[in-house]
Amino acid sequence: MSFAFTPEEQLRVAIASRFGIKLDPIGYVDLSTVIVVGTVYAIQFIAVIYQLYNRNYPPLGVKNVPLMASLYFGAVAWFLGDIFTSGIVHLSSPVLRTCKFTLIWLRACLGAYYVAAMFSLRCYSLYYVFYKGKAFKGTVVYLSVGLVVMSIALFGIISTVVPTHLTTKYLPVIDMCETNRNYIIAVVVVVWSIASFTAVMSWRMRHVSFCFNERREIFTSFVVIIIGGILNTVCLLGIDVYPASLAWRTALVYVNHAGICVGYWVIMGEATFNCIFDREGYLQYWIDTLKEDEMERQYAYDAGNEATLNLVEYTEPMSTMVGDRHTLDRKWLETAIEDTPATPSNPKPF
Repeated sequence: MSFAFTPEEQLRVAIASRFGIKLDPIGYVDLSTVIVVGTVYAIQFIAVIYQLYNRNYPPLGVKNVPLMASLYFGAVAWFLGDIFTSGIVHLSSPVLRTCKFTLIWLRACLGAYYVAAMFSLRCYSLYYVFYKGKAFKGTVVYLSVGLVVMSIALFGIISTVVPTHLTTKYLPVIDMCETNRNYIIAVVVVVWSIASFTAVMSWRMRHVSFCFNERREIFTSFVVIIIGGILNTVCLLGIDVYPASLAWRTALVYVNHAGICVGYWVIMGEATFNCIFDREGYLQYWIDTLKEDEMERQYAYDAGNEATLNLVEYTEPMSTMVGDRHTLDRKWLETAIEDTPATPSNPKPF
């Protein structure tokens, strides 16, 4: 896979110009894009493994680590779809020339659709707990995740079986995938529908009290979906053959994946950092904050499912039942809670 301006690449540029397309050749800027974003995801993979290994750590557990790990793998699929369908690399093998795989499955379904849905589902879990006052676990989790997975699978299967002229096909003369405009509109509508759903939940939670950085998580998730949606809509519907433009294809990849990484780390960063560098101190601060803000009930119900080890499953009662106060339940925290001084001795970390 060459990034040099070879005679074959010169011919491709010349052929594109005959069709009225000003084609910027694939070059070392494209290579740097692949290296930079790929390196970021490689480093993040190590962090994801660490988070999965430490998912029983309560401040991490309430973030629903498996769901966030699946979001990461969706982002990787999106990145692969972007580089294969945005004119960043040559489609040098039959697999890469199968546009229904690279564009429909990698970029649209497992990528943009799934990532937007996971950010929205994280927001919905907070809405379900803090706004509706119900436990987000068990049946409601399975139904929510199942609805996302089934809708993605249905969309992908239908897109795969319909004729290529209605979705996407490979154009060998310019080595790119050509996508039907109506199909692009359908994909964009799906993503904007998810964004609208997230916006409604975010607005309804504007007066809800949180204990940690959940409000920042909600705002960031919404901004990531909106910015990504705007730029993708502009590139896909407003720019003629945007993969032909070095500036547009580079900007799209960086904005998509910078947004995803920022959104991911706003949710997972503080708990992960302190799990590594101040595990016991941050855990004590976390417990103290819950007690001080009287948020035990809400965080006992925080986002997760019965297989995700959320607070309901591994924390010990922090107070006796008073009115509608709920409790947390696991024995290994009992001593830490009972020995907690009225004024936390540890300064607030991070």
